[in-house]
Amino acid sequence: MRTQFKALDPDRSLDVAAKEMALSGQWLLPVCIGSRLVGSLSLQDLVSFCFGDEGSDADEERARDRTVADVMKRDPLSCGMETSLEDVRSLIFSRRQPAVCVTSSEGDLVGMIDAFEVVDSLSVPQAFSGPEPDEVHQIRGDT
Repeated sequence: MRTQFKALDPDRSLDVAAKEMALSGQWLLPVCIGSRLVGSLSLQDLVSFCFGDEGSDADEERARDRTVADVMKRDPLSCGMETSLEDVRSLIFSRRQPAVCVTSSEGDLVGMIDAFEVVDSLSVPQAFSGPEPDEVHQIRGDT
């Protein structure tokens, strides 16, 4: 779980939110009032809003005039700190979201887990077994 991440205020303009998303490298940004999780804004949400159903060019003025609250998901994907990684994996894949917000029992945001972290954590590391190949000894100069 990451505890260092960017979060948005619901009153932030969409154009500033898009810039913050790009700079943070996060595909999903939690939306908070104080520490309380009230929504989420994903890259998909931004693209869908900016390009609309018509598939036309993005309207920068439209993004400047709207706030995060206008576009965010008001029921963000979240879990408690006690949720297992298997359950987090199921949440991410069933809801097709890039990340899950982790909240305290009071609903305060305490962290985030993205799909890559789940895959890394659930993957079995590949252990090397057996003797090292002769090429390794030659490269090291052991022979």
